[in-house]
Amino acid sequence: MDATANDVPSPYEVRGFPTIYFAPAGKKQSPKKYEGGREVSDFISYLKREATSTPVLQEEDKTKKSKKKAKEDL
Repeated sequence: MDATANDVPSPYEVRGFPTIYFAPAGKKQSPKKYEGGREVSDFISYLKREATSTPVLQEEDKTKKSKKKAKEDL
């Protein structure tokens, strides 16, 4: 959400960009402020610790890969 263009709900304290919150299933009323690293591996580690179910990483769709390769071949 763009906090400069929207009202931020009260449970969220936003003082800068980017501010990231995680609200696990069943705990939407008590979000946790994410203060970890900004690399994908940092997010994955955090989600593995905090998520109520195991995160599933999906590989890029084969169709998207085919389209991308076709564009590169042009």
